[in-house]
Amino acid sequence: MSISNLAMVSLHSPQLLYCQPGDIVPYHPDSCWQIKKGLVRTLTWTEEGDLVTLGLWGIGNYIGQLLSEITPFQIECISPLEMETAFLTGQPLTMVLRSHLRQTEELFSIISHKRASQRLLEFLAWLGRRFGRQLDQGQLIDLGLTHQLLAEITGITRVTVTRLLTELEQQGELMRLPKQQILLHRGFGRSGQVARFPQQRRTG
Repeated sequence: MSISNLAMVSLHSPQLLYCQPGDIVPYHPDSCWQIKKGLVRTLTWTEEGDLVTLGLWGIGNYIGQLLSEITPFQIECISPLEMETAFLTGQPLTMVLRSHLRQTEELFSIISHKRASQRLLEFLAWLGRRFGRQLDQGQLIDLGLTHQLLAEITGITRVTVTRLLTELEQQGELMRLPKQQILLHRGFGRSGQVARFPQQRRTG
């Protein structure tokens, strides 16, 4: 991961930022970034160097060190990204912090499952609810998530992720499409008793 190939354009206020998958979003001490296009993940790592994903954030979300008390803290670009600086104070900042807390709690609840199969099932369902596009056949997840990235986020080995996705496809739960797209068929996860978090308005 590097901060290479970043392009920042200063247009008085706010600043615009463009970056590519694998880039690290630069630190902004006094402001946040609002995502206009693309997907990022916030992460930290243990003393042993193991990555811990804190959240996944897409269009409309606010991200930045200002919204986290965790050190170390990093923002990694997952897909081609466009963002702009945003200054949050008062009630808007409170609402974004609550939204971040809710999303992080949901993610940590999912990855706490002991069974790898249930963990992946819950995570895919969560991705569908947060980022999926509704089609007649089900929810399309078009985030460009590789098997390696799915493994890092869920704490499952890449080989196990590939095997479980194959099994879910054979069971008719999903369909893998080109460019790392995944179609979750209608009724996805019902047999596995996927948890249903309450739907809430996106605020951060």
